[in-house]
Amino acid sequence: MVHRLKYIKQFRETVKMPKEDCKYWDKCYQRNEAHLEKYNHPAKKTETPKLAPKRKALAKEEDGESPNTSSRNESSEMEVESEKEKNVGNFESETAELQKEAMNNIAGKNYMEILEKRIRLSVQQEYDNLCESNEFIRHKFLVEMPPDFFEFWNFITKLKSENSLQHMDKVFQLQLVGPFEFLAGKFHKAKMGEPGDYLRHWRFYYDPPEFQTVFVRRGTGVHYGYWRDVPQDKERLLLARNDATSSCEFEFVAGNIFDAFLYYLDHDFVGTPFTAAQVSATKKAVKQHISSNSLELTQLESLKNDRNKKVITKTFHRAGIVVPYERKSQQGYRPLMVSDAELKKILALFERKDLKDDSDNAKQAVLEKLQPLVNAANIAVDECDFGTALELGLDLFSSGHKELHMVISSLLVPAYSLLSRPQFIAIAKAHMERRSKELNLSIFDVLQ
Repeated sequence: MVHRLKYIKQFRETVKMPKEDCKYWDKCYQRNEAHLEKYNHPAKKTETPKLAPKRKALAKEEDGESPNTSSRNESSEMEVESEKEKNVGNFESETAELQKEAMNNIAGKNYMEILEKRIRLSVQQEYDNLCESNEFIRHKFLVEMPPDFFEFWNFITKLKSENSLQHMDKVFQLQLVGPFEFLAGKFHKAKMGEPGDYLRHWRFYYDPPEFQTVFVRRGTGVHYGYWRDVPQDKERLLLARNDATSSCEFEFVAGNIFDAFLYYLDHDFVGTPFTAAQVSATKKAVKQHISSNSLELTQLESLKNDRNKKVITKTFHRAGIVVPYERKSQQGYRPLMVSDAELKKILALFERKDLKDDSDNAKQAVLEKLQPLVNAANIAVDECDFGTALELGLDLFSSGHKELHMVISSLLVPAYSLLSRPQFIAIAKAHMERRSKELNLSIFDVLQ
């Protein structure tokens, strides 16, 4: 046996026959000379993790790769890189060009300054493109306008083809605002604002997220607007009226914007003997436009009756709230722990003489009384009665006390979120951020 092993050893050395690797590698338990002579027992190779591109050269040296292998790796990596480059968007490619431009530019120019300028130009281009379609309204105001709105705009432009907004203001003291200003081109060359600026545009102090202003009687708090119980609503919308200098209460006055305009002429327009003829002619023109275009406009009573069937409770702003409600299981809403009168009594603590001089004490006194109501509303939300938190949040908002904005937010955010009305969250937050009792609430004055 010894001679045989010796012979095998000599034969291997002569022909330099390579040994086979043992299938157990360095973990092999056999130690007899015949097995060791026949098989290699190297340490088992482990895959080295791929490192960043900078380590390529080092990785090749450590792994002892052949030139052919490394070239194949390089070519495959180049293919991957080229594929990535194809998928790189305009922004990345522009940034690369910009960096090159900055590096080769005149001394003193800063790369980040150039980049910021290019970004501003890109954002401006996006804004300009948005101004070319009615998508601007949905993008900036988070709602879409109903068909009667665009029909009314057609009527106004026929009434006065040039400077339609100025004509309505001059003759009827009526400012057509918000989406009307977009149609008139006022946003096209205006400075860009923050998202919240557009949501606060002509949003008066007591306007809840459900309300969107379109008419304002110049220099007053009297304003008219569309009412949406759901942000996506764009058909059969009621129009409501509020005087922000008087109260938080809203009144539904029309089922379409033509009737809202006629209501304004009859109730809020202060005419003179010199304007009587023009007012009469304009009323006739409205009816003629509706008739000649065969417009099917919804009427106030019909829409109010339909909505009243869905209203689950009245609120301080008198419009009530609409939420999904299962009458059999009574799921969706439960009444507040206190009546409206009792809630107003709690809020009246802000006005008590002994507390009024110390706002912190007044706020603390109110919060102590409100805390059980807020806790109960949050429990109601957990049990799918979302309307309870919505009612309390809107009532506190309508009270007008800015000291309660944090509490209001803690109620409205989960309520609107679970009701799938996120647009109203954005509107409410933007409004409470800079809630103002001023009467000129135009974004164009803010951005000057």
